[in-house]
Amino acid sequence: MFAGYRLQDVGDFRAAIRDWMGAVRIGGHLVIVVPHAFLFERSNALPSRWRPEQRRLYTPAALLDEVEEALIPNSYRVRWLGDLDNGYNYRLERSVPPVGRHDIALVLERTPIPDWDLTERQVLTATGPDFAFEPGHTRLERPAVSHPTRILVLKLDHLGDFIMGLPALERLRTGFPDAEITLVVGSWNVGMAEETGLFERVVAFDVFPRNSTEEKVDVHGKTTLFRETVTGEYDIAIDLRNDDDTRFLLPLVRADIRAGMGNRAKFPYLDIFLPVDATRHGWEAVRIEELSAREFDCRGVFRRTHHQIAARGDLIRQDGNAVVWGPYRHLLPGQYLFEPHIDIDPRTPGLVAYDIAVDEKVLHRGVFGGAETPPMIFRNETDGGRFEFRLWPVDDEPLADFQFFGGRLVRQGASSVLHQSEYTTLLVELLLLRVTQAGVLREWTPPA
Repeated sequence: MFAGYRLQDVGDFRAAIRDWMGAVRIGGHLVIVVPHAFLFERSNALPSRWRPEQRRLYTPAALLDEVEEALIPNSYRVRWLGDLDNGYNYRLERSVPPVGRHDIALVLERTPIPDWDLTERQVLTATGPDFAFEPGHTRLERPAVSHPTRILVLKLDHLGDFIMGLPALERLRTGFPDAEITLVVGSWNVGMAEETGLFERVVAFDVFPRNSTEEKVDVHGKTTLFRETVTGEYDIAIDLRNDDDTRFLLPLVRADIRAGMGNRAKFPYLDIFLPVDATRHGWEAVRIEELSAREFDCRGVFRRTHHQIAARGDLIRQDGNAVVWGPYRHLLPGQYLFEPHIDIDPRTPGLVAYDIAVDEKVLHRGVFGGAETPPMIFRNETDGGRFEFRLWPVDDEPLADFQFFGGRLVRQGASSVLHQSEYTTLLVELLLLRVTQAGVLREWTPPA
């Protein structure tokens, strides 16, 4: 059974691998070939510049990790796993498509499952009234680490959330002025993070797509890639994302102290934790709307899909009118931030201008430049004001090729619970207090 260049495009990799192996007889072989992330993309983050339909990136370890997750142990044997780089040109720039083989190949042999199991299963029974059958434990206060030298910070958010987390990141730097701080962010936030000057190192890792209106990704499926991207040992590892969907990455970091939002019942590996109000996403909290590309109109020569509007700038007639516009949402009065999801092709000459209008009055305008999308903050004073975002050609300049995926509209509200920027700042303050003064509380279970 040969599955060439298929696994990286399917949504449910577990079902695909099981189906393929199910079609192989005992003693037969399944051959899986996928593009190598470091040879084909020359990147560790989606989206793919050469295959936009690709859903996952692979290294040999990541491919084997998915196989082990999908198949029953001892139902197969790995007969060969390796890189195929015959004729590969390592001198080409990343902006040029790769030349030569750039694949990973895995050969599996299907084997009969043995009668014995991997482990003996022990049936647990209650021996007394002790709650949850746990042994008695004592809370011990761990000595404070007053001078951490290496700190890892995870801030795997979209642009607006990253901006709202800057006060917490600034407080972390002032609290540990001599520490070497490594920040892990989405690739779209790297430029802004480096410009702050707060970090010795900024690492790009895309656990979510830049455009949150795209199809949901298998976040936990990026475990192996995270291990390969984030290496080394740290005194402190802290996850500053308010939502808990990235908290599972903390145990993968070799750190003496781990901190994040939540509680020990759900995340037992947290040494320092800040409980979060479960109602913080209610109506009075910050209001977030994901605006998909299908809610916008366009003119000229475009290629439209469910998730994007792709433009060839040289084929669009420039007559002084907008080329993309929408979605005409009626807004309540308040402060807003709009985060467009757009990729400008750096290989094509030209510019793309933008503006934001409410009731046809322009409140914010600019020109896209570089890889980073600037924050677009504006205030609406009228009840029911009609919001519009537009893309324009620039006078006397060619229009660059671009892909537009919609955007993210955030309204700052007056919440009865804490704002997410307050949660992140409080977590940093708690970390400073515990590490430099009070010590870290940990549980100790006496030996039986």
